[in-house]
Amino acid sequence: MADLLLPPQFDIVFAYLLAHFLAIFFREKSDVLLLAVVTTTLTVVAAVFKPHELPLQQILLERLPPIVSFWAAAFFVVRFIALREVEQQQEGRFEALFRYATSGILLTNRQGEIVMANPAAERLFFYNDGEMLGKPVETLIPKRFSHKHEEHRQHFHQAPRPRSMGIGLDLYGLRKDGTEFPVEVSLSPFKNSEGEFIVAFIVDNTYRKNYESSILKQKQELASLTEALQNLNESLETKVADRTRELEQAKNELSVNLDKERELGELKSRFVSMASHEFRTPLTSVLSSAGLIGQYADRGDCANVKKHAERIKNAVNGLNTILTEFLSLGRLEEGHIQPKPEPINLPECVENVHLELKNIFKNGQALQYTHNGQTAVRLDGGLLKNILINLISNAIKYSPENSNIVVHSTADDKTIRISIRDQGIGIPYADQKHLFDRFFRATNATNFQGTGLGLYIVQRYAEMMNGKVGFSSEVEKGSEFWVEFIV
Repeated sequence: MADLLLPPQFDIVFAYLLAHFLAIFFREKSDVLLLAVVTTTLTVVAAVFKPHELPLQQILLERLPPIVSFWAAAFFVVRFIALREVEQQQEGRFEALFRYATSGILLTNRQGEIVMANPAAERLFFYNDGEMLGKPVETLIPKRFSHKHEEHRQHFHQAPRPRSMGIGLDLYGLRKDGTEFPVEVSLSPFKNSEGEFIVAFIVDNTYRKNYESSILKQKQELASLTEALQNLNESLETKVADRTRELEQAKNELSVNLDKERELGELKSRFVSMASHEFRTPLTSVLSSAGLIGQYADRGDCANVKKHAERIKNAVNGLNTILTEFLSLGRLEEGHIQPKPEPINLPECVENVHLELKNIFKNGQALQYTHNGQTAVRLDGGLLKNILINLISNAIKYSPENSNIVVHSTADDKTIRISIRDQGIGIPYADQKHLFDRFFRATNATNFQGTGLGLYIVQRYAEMMNGKVGFSSEVEKGSEFWVEFIV
């Protein structure tokens, strides 16, 4: 059998050629190994069963180099098959990655021509299978950018490196139908025996752009809403502050009105009490003196008639003073009195008041008047007359008989001052702080007729003419009142 399989002169060359011939038909490593085993076995069998002239040991020794060579050849064939399997696996993986990738992949050469395009890229740009091959990559770029792209592409080839395309810019792709869409592009260069190439990974950025636009719109709406809420909040705070202020003002006004109402009630009570007393006393005196005058007239007693006539006159003057003060208070409270400054002669005004009050002077009382400075002043003559009547009549009323009432006035370009000093009962220190209150009367003046309104009216008149009133007093020694006006 061995003679049939092996040629008469089986040598190394024959075994080597046989192995390589059979390797052409084998694709698996196990087949190559099987071939090596078979070849080795046939060589040994041929050496054993074939007629020969040399000893068997020598023949086997001679066949050893071909066997070793054959096994070496088998090893390289197995190694070649293994490398080819690895290459096929890598090609399969690359094919799967290229074909089934969801992102678009383009392979372009140095001239910018599309060499390969995966299905995702063809779908992304609306091209059919293989239709993109050979086209310039600028075909996929909007016209307004394509003329610049060639220049950018040349710069990239000068210093190729993996990077994102158009960092910080909005990139757009151009589909076959002419529509544009936002994209993100990453570039990776590589080189092989065929030349320099660039792999471009393209992602449709439409969803992200829409999402960013939606987020931006929501952000703007949120900013608008925040601003509107802030404005509303500020408006509400303003309204609350205004309403609170109005309520506080209303509360204060109500409190003031209540105080005024309470004060008015007290004033009414005090007025009724005071009026009934102040009117009753002079009226009783008038009634009594009138009856006595009738009796004395029948007797012809002229002296007593004259005496009681004087008493009636004084009572009527007192009633007139009381009514004047009541009317003045009413006009003041209602705001009906407005000062009307006019040129007046100050000494003449004082003398006129002196003459009007002469009939109420007590026995032995005298008014001493002096003036320094300008005589012509500009004041409301009527208000000044009422002030002087009140102050001088008080000095007469509270001073004893045979006493002097000293009046002094000064006037210059800045101030006008009038003082009235008496030798009367004086004002207790505890009462002095209330002296200008309405209806107030000092504790030591209850035996004297009066309403407690005179000094209040004097103060109000002085303030209306840009003036002020003051005094100094000591019990049983007298008082000095002064009124001063700023010119």
